[in-house]
Amino acid sequence: MMFDGDAMTAAQIDTFLDQRGASCVRGDDGADCLKDLRMNTPQRSATRYCQAIPAVASASAGRIIADVSRACDVSPRVILVMLQKEQGLITTRNATPKMLAQALGFGCPDFVGCDPRYAGFAQQIYNAGSRLQEYGDPARGYRYQAGRTYDIQYSPYAFCGYGEVRIFNRATAALYNYTPFTPTQATLDAGAGAVRDDVCATYGNRNFFRTFSEWFGSPSGAPTSRYPVAAPWGKDPAAPFTDVRYGQLIFFTEIAWMKHQRLADGWSDGTYRPFEPMKRDAMAAFLYRAAGSPPYTPPAKSPFKDVSTSMIFYKEIAWAESVGITEGWPDGTYRPFEPVKRDAMAAFLYRASGEPAYTPPARSPFVDVDSTVIFRDEIAWAQSVGIANGWADGRYRPYEPILRDAMAAFIYRMEVD
Repeated sequence: MMFDGDAMTAAQIDTFLDQRGASCVRGDDGADCLKDLRMNTPQRSATRYCQAIPAVASASAGRIIADVSRACDVSPRVILVMLQKEQGLITTRNATPKMLAQALGFGCPDFVGCDPRYAGFAQQIYNAGSRLQEYGDPARGYRYQAGRTYDIQYSPYAFCGYGEVRIFNRATAALYNYTPFTPTQATLDAGAGAVRDDVCATYGNRNFFRTFSEWFGSPSGAPTSRYPVAAPWGKDPAAPFTDVRYGQLIFFTEIAWMKHQRLADGWSDGTYRPFEPMKRDAMAAFLYRAAGSPPYTPPAKSPFKDVSTSMIFYKEIAWAESVGITEGWPDGTYRPFEPVKRDAMAAFLYRASGEPAYTPPARSPFVDVDSTVIFRDEIAWAQSVGIANGWADGRYRPYEPILRDAMAAFIYRMEVD
């Protein structure tokens, strides 16, 4: 089915785009809906994987897809499904120039900007169609090949772990070479939805299967009501720090993410020390890095009398004061080596988030946070946006020091949608 380039004609594809994209309207930014798109396409010479394609003036999206499908012998149904899984272009209400330029995500590797050589709808369709045919060719030796079993990552982040996947055919090999991640159980359990605040959830291959089944019937011969089951566990992810190992810490993923994002370096001995209290100097450094390490020149004179300009995190502490995240104490001190308490941490995160408009509930979400707690509103906000969950007994424990593992979890939840 994947390598049936004649599965739909140009007219049938255009009709499909008209129907599925009926609600799409041209945006103020000038981007066409696929049903309305018209563009000139260049002549393309024959290659090992695609036949020659003539130049076409004012070609519709259906004509562009059909020409590539026939030339490269890749099903137009596959291309349509991939347009949906990559950018939602088939059913979007308003396409954008970026969506069209990166229509199939070709030349857009994770954590790296897109290659401008492949920008544009026609370029994306041709290069992706050719590459799917190439990916499926066992003679090319791409990473995933039919008939073999692999440990495939759950996401671009290696710390999320691996699933053991046996690839049975050339089509699946092509898909995994194109989108080299397998879904977690949480991703599968979410159906067509997303898993909140989970960098380990990827949806490409899950959504390919679901969308193809919905639009064109089962791609595997199994009943379309049967969606894939989770792959068995492959191997544990590597420890980001010597004292942070998979299966031993509740916040393993959050700490590993902090390390990957270069928000936390740990100590020179390779440890993170997750159960140590978070000190106020390091807290400022975490928040500065989470803000993207913005350009900032600290003042020659410290804003706090107990923070010298030679301190390791002087710049970060001065920055936090300059943007209103911290005010210190009335006596002019910052107390950099004191642990951060959980009530103050909520206030720091609220300010770091730009002090969003928020009306706290009349009744606190935590039994131990009443009107006597100075940062009760900030604590309620942190709970409302999913940053702070508290304990199973309904308490927040506002005056306890926040530990370094929980600090990683708070920043992760603040930063990850």
